[in-house]
Amino acid sequence: MIPARHPYEANYQQEEDGRTVYRSKPVIAWDDEGQALVADERSGRLVPANNGRTFTGLSEVGHPVVGAIPGGGWGVRFKNSDGTFTEDPLVAWTVRSDGTLTPIDTDSLGECQPSTAMSNFDGLVAPGAKTRTAQPDSSD
Repeated sequence: MIPARHPYEANYQQEEDGRTVYRSKPVIAWDDEGQALVADERSGRLVPANNGRTFTGLSEVGHPVVGAIPGGGWGVRFKNSDGTFTEDPLVAWTVRSDGTLTPIDTDSLGECQPSTAMSNFDGLVAPGAKTRTAQPDSSD
């Protein structure tokens, strides 16, 4: 048996009450023949992912978040539609199982979001770095 080091999930599709329901389970390991193994909650052991009629295939998934660390004085800069900039403090960095870090900011409702996923993301600001002044963009 080979432990699953890269995240995959086994996908399943079944009918319940006249509607199609989709489920997935993480691949825990691979057997010696290369079959994906998932946990069977009823038997308490690993079983081949394709052991049931509802199996539809495997899909690669992103590395899961395994921790978070404080923002450490870092900030994130966003470009406004009028060409000015807004800077917000990072609340945290998420750490994924592959070691990558993602900067996390809060939106106007206080919900945490990956800063780099925002459409107006302009860059990160290191602790103690000079703040960019708010000025209209001259590139238009």
